[in-house]
Amino acid sequence: MAGIGREVLCGWRRFVVSTIPPKGYGLKTGEEVLVRSAEPEDASGLVDAKRGIVEEGRFTLVEPDEFESSEQDEEKSIRGHAEKPGCIYLVAEVGGQTIGLLEFENGRYRRTAHSGMLSMFVRKEWRDRGVGAALLQALIDWAEESPLVEKITLAVFSTNARAIALYSKLGFEEEGRCPKDMKVAGGTYLDSVLMYRFVG
Repeated sequence: MAGIGREVLCGWRRFVVSTIPPKGYGLKTGEEVLVRSAEPEDASGLVDAKRGIVEEGRFTLVEPDEFESSEQDEEKSIRGHAEKPGCIYLVAEVGGQTIGLLEFENGRYRRTAHSGMLSMFVRKEWRDRGVGAALLQALIDWAEESPLVEKITLAVFSTNARAIALYSKLGFEEEGRCPKDMKVAGGTYLDSVLMYRFVG
């Protein structure tokens, strides 16, 4: 999957700020999901998707009453990802509706620029169809062509077995755990599972 973009100076080296061309992926249920780089015009749909996922109150760091992201915030984030050679913001859509998203950011310093962390969300009604797998594969394809990114990492709730299974299927391995990393309503603690995959 060829990246496109403009050349920028990053620290001591020059890199191309890459995006990905739109690509369709077949889902388990027969639909096709389009995965592409996010554009500022996607801000409204992304805020709506994030809000709906946060309101489930299950697997997000932010709780529903803490969600404050605006269209302006989202536009700023989209532009920020596009301007950094080790970052990418992906959107999954069906029929023009945003049904999933993935954000990836690498480290800001020379010693950490080769590694980055992803966060991914899929609308509840579209889960178990292959949307998450499509987003992850698009990220992996992009990272494998990147002259900068070598390692993809993530953190996932230990209770999110479905997500852990998906990450494992796509080659991610457990790197460690953060005990009692999250404290949810009612005083229950959850561990965070750290996972990684090398690319290139």
